[in-house]
Amino acid sequence: MDKLVIFFLIFFILGFLFFSFRITDVPPGINGDEAAIGYNAALVARTGHDSSGRFFPLFVSAFDLTDWKQPITFYSTALAFKIFGPSYTLLRQVSVVFVLISTMLIFLLAKETLDLKAAFLSMFIFITIPAVLIQSHLALENIAPVPFTVFWLLMLAKYQKTLEQKYLYLTGFFLGIDWFTYPGMRIIFPVFFLLSLGFIFYLNRTKKFMAVVSLWIRFALIALFFPLLMWLVKNQYPGAILAYNRPHTISSYQDFFTSYISSFDPSFLFITGDITPYHSTGKQGVFLLATLPLFILGIIKIIRKKDLMLNFIVLTFFLTPALYGLVGTIHRGSRLLALLPSYALIATVGVLSLTAVKNKIGKFILISIVFLLILLNYADFLRDYFWQYPQRVKSDFAKPYQLVFEKAAIMAKSTHLSLYIQSDFRSQNQIAVDFFAQTLSDKIENWKEDQAIPPSSIIIVSDYILSKKKETPQVNIGEGFGLLINQTKNEIR
Repeated sequence: MDKLVIFFLIFFILGFLFFSFRITDVPPGINGDEAAIGYNAALVARTGHDSSGRFFPLFVSAFDLTDWKQPITFYSTALAFKIFGPSYTLLRQVSVVFVLISTMLIFLLAKETLDLKAAFLSMFIFITIPAVLIQSHLALENIAPVPFTVFWLLMLAKYQKTLEQKYLYLTGFFLGIDWFTYPGMRIIFPVFFLLSLGFIFYLNRTKKFMAVVSLWIRFALIALFFPLLMWLVKNQYPGAILAYNRPHTISSYQDFFTSYISSFDPSFLFITGDITPYHSTGKQGVFLLATLPLFILGIIKIIRKKDLMLNFIVLTFFLTPALYGLVGTIHRGSRLLALLPSYALIATVGVLSLTAVKNKIGKFILISIVFLLILLNYADFLRDYFWQYPQRVKSDFAKPYQLVFEKAAIMAKSTHLSLYIQSDFRSQNQIAVDFFAQTLSDKIENWKEDQAIPPSSIIIVSDYILSKKKETPQVNIGEGFGLLINQTKNEIR
């Protein structure tokens, strides 16, 4: 077996274990968008129909007909559920797989554009980005653009070296697929599309103009097929094209450029991170502060080196959020994850620039200090993220429903009792309850407080109901949950 394949296999196993650590506990409680993806994916995996009755839909609606979930993450989750069965752990682990695939692709991109040493360094830089771990623990779409963005860059790098048209077609394909990964990519797609056209032109600038136009057309036909497909089905999925990223009123050029400039605010990128508690600890930025000097050194080195692909990557980094002024995005790192591959490559070049130091002892000490600072910075992030962050943001997340459902499912299976749930509790948390019901492969009936407790039943209730039904056998799970248990054949009133 090829050594690289063995390395990737070992990395995937170890990486999967690392990124899956406490994955259902951090962050605490299921997000409504996670529940919507999980519930619909479980339904499609079992019946082929989503919660609205659509048969293998292109998009699924989360809560209404304006918030649509994209097919890449949704069908990846449905496939995982089909193979392994639906579970809350697996729902989030789909994002872990996206992260691991992205990391391996970044290795290949760095190896293609730099060398083997750079490939290993780029993996290290990428997996120590705080946003990577945070997004790996969320069953959301934000991380999905990253592997396809890396594919896009990798195919461009291969096209640069070979000028083979198959790589041109693959460039268009992966860029087009990116359209279906995350709604925010609809704003980034035009930028990447124009950058691709410019790259193709530069590589073929010595050819006749019509020959270049022919290449543009071939690339565009593939890349634009995907937005065209969405336009054709827009009536079946109203509002799916831009979702909540609809253009807002721009009153001045300052209004437009504020979003772009804020995307590169150092305090946001390296200290505070995303403004939402879902996507940031508030104690660390999108990127590690310790890697900022490497990023700056990387840009300087690339500009001096005048390497076409590396300069293209720098240009990609700074132009990615160029159109976010249309939707007024401010300090939302979760919407800018397409920046991650470019950042990892640029910072990697920064590390390589340190190897140019001629004094061997000085070079060793300098590089050792750099890696020590990165590891200390990352360790501080891990300590906060896994143990302090969950307590700090507990009120921002839903209660950990998985705890009560796991306990109820175990007890119901061991005692052969039927599962019920307090009806008003279910109505307040419908989508999450429906998802967890799917993970049990069972239908959970509703129970109202004024009804008799059914025989042979376990009822998921609130602490308030537990306090009112003290005569009934019960289990207090904590977090505001409890179970009423009736193992008799006669009703208890």
